[in-house]
Amino acid sequence: MGKFNYFNYKEKRLDKFSYTQQQDLVFDLINAFALANKPLDAALFIQDLLTEDEVKILAKRLRIAKFLLTGYKHEDIVSELHCSFATVTKVRIWLDNAGDGLKKVIRRLPERKQVSIPRKTPGVGYGLPDILAYYLSSASKKKEDKNLKKFLVSMKEKNAIDRELKEEINEDFRKLKKRKG
Repeated sequence: MGKFNYFNYKEKRLDKFSYTQQQDLVFDLINAFALANKPLDAALFIQDLLTEDEVKILAKRLRIAKFLLTGYKHEDIVSELHCSFATVTKVRIWLDNAGDGLKKVIRRLPERKQVSIPRKTPGVGYGLPDILAYYLSSASKKKEDKNLKKFLVSMKEKNAIDRELKEEINEDFRKLKKRKG
């Protein structure tokens, strides 16, 4: 008999649930996303719900869709995001067939904060409004970068905990199986 892996064992797959149970599960998920209506709330929710790899996969799919909607060629997306043609094609098909949700969200995505560098006006120097705008945009970008870094570090920590848990559960299961076997 082959090696048993607890994490690959699916006693109750989604299709084994009744239709009403499936609806309840999806209802909760949809409304949970809707309740995370601020970036920090969304980051905490995603961090708690998904693994690091799942976050990377979803983020890459979103960026693929964004690139496709802005007219990038498949080849450019593949080289830029280090993904397969199949992934790009799959996202293209989703966009073409039922991509209203992706399109709507992508249209509303904010741009990453940029630092506006003050321009020197000939004969006058740097104006106070330009200097203030520089410091405000710089502080805002630093805060955004700090929050993103904190999120990514938390995801790495969660990934390490998940790995340790998986190893521990597999070891405990092997011991239990030996005793019964």
